[in-house]
Amino acid sequence: MSRSSWWFGVGLFPVVPVLSLLSGAASRTFIAASTSEADLNVGVGVASFILGVISFWGGILVGVIVLVCMLGDVRALRRAPEWSPSIAWPLVGVVHLAGVVFPVAFVLSIPLLSYYLYGRRERVPRG
Repeated sequence: MSRSSWWFGVGLFPVVPVLSLLSGAASRTFIAASTSEADLNVGVGVASFILGVISFWGGILVGVIVLVCMLGDVRALRRAPEWSPSIAWPLVGVVHLAGVVFPVAFVLSIPLLSYYLYGRRERVPRG
């Protein structure tokens, strides 16, 4: 029985696309506030810039956490008798990390990470 708790980090994967969407919205708001003639939009522009930067780098940080935890979980499960996932699974974490810059990558990574966690839940006993 594998008592690996690396999967908790893999379970953070939905945070990355949410932060990516937030970063995109903040960037669009910053551009709209920057091109406006009114001086009242300076505060909105600064706040949206800060929010965009924090959400972008936060997405990268959580993406790296998902990737490292995916590597750790696959490595821990390769020694378990219940399920030995392919060593190629961490490539999904790389694709997920790339989704921060290229959001279309989430179309592939989100279903695959969901499938991985579902398969892990079905094959590895909890305990």
